[in-house]
Amino acid sequence: MHHRVSTYHFAFLLVLLLTSCYKLISTYAPKEVEPGQTFEVSFTIVDDGSETQNFVNDWSYAGVRLPKGWTASVPEGAHQQFAEDWVYYKDGSQVNSSHDMEPCDKLTQFYNSACPKTGYTWSGFKSVTKIPKNISACWRNGCDSIRITFLVTVPENCAPGRYTIDFMGGDEEDDAGIDKYNRYTDAKDSRLFHVGTASGSYVNNRNASLSRTVVVLEATGLKEVRSPQPSTQSSRDYDLSGRPATRQSRLIIKDGKKIMNYKH
Repeated sequence: MHHRVSTYHFAFLLVLLLTSCYKLISTYAPKEVEPGQTFEVSFTIVDDGSETQNFVNDWSYAGVRLPKGWTASVPEGAHQQFAEDWVYYKDGSQVNSSHDMEPCDKLTQFYNSACPKTGYTWSGFKSVTKIPKNISACWRNGCDSIRITFLVTVPENCAPGRYTIDFMGGDEEDDAGIDKYNRYTDAKDSRLFHVGTASGSYVNNRNASLSRTVVVLEATGLKEVRSPQPSTQSSRDYDLSGRPATRQSRLIIKDGKKIMNYKH
């Protein structure tokens, strides 16, 4: 009888762990760019509101789908987590943190195989190390949002027009990470495809309306192209999507802390 109770409790805890999931709430890309320009795009996720907490270390995975010929990379600290300022991990470190990501050829292959689009291609990235995910349904109890940022470069010979940018993200708790899958079909029901904007895919939490449309303008002849400057988040107010806050932003990130904005 004792064995049955233990097994039941283990299964119940496993369900709790797996049901604490994310939802995609916002994406960002500039409305207009020029050939040769490098710019930032990003997507932000939050806990889905389930009554559970997920205090685990996970590998983070993220991809961006761009027109063929465009290139994607990640800036330093591309994976950013935000929470209330008094939340700490057991080792004393704060939940508000930045983590590096790197290219992942296998994820690129999986996303392109699972969610193809003519004229477009995915670029996949993974966290350099496993990341503490203090995700909680209660904002005061853990990390309430995660944002992934990419750097996108438009080729010099890009034709003017309207182009779509899609995003996808997920994670894996096992130490083996994505390497435990041999083919994308092995992973199609996994958390590698957890959130995204791609239609007709294996994504569990999909929001196609959050795809971004970027208009490439006629080249101006000015060849000086400046890459995005280092973030100045510590001295400015931002909304939960990572964009500069406005008077209408009800929740803002100020110096790494999430607070109510009463200016409006």
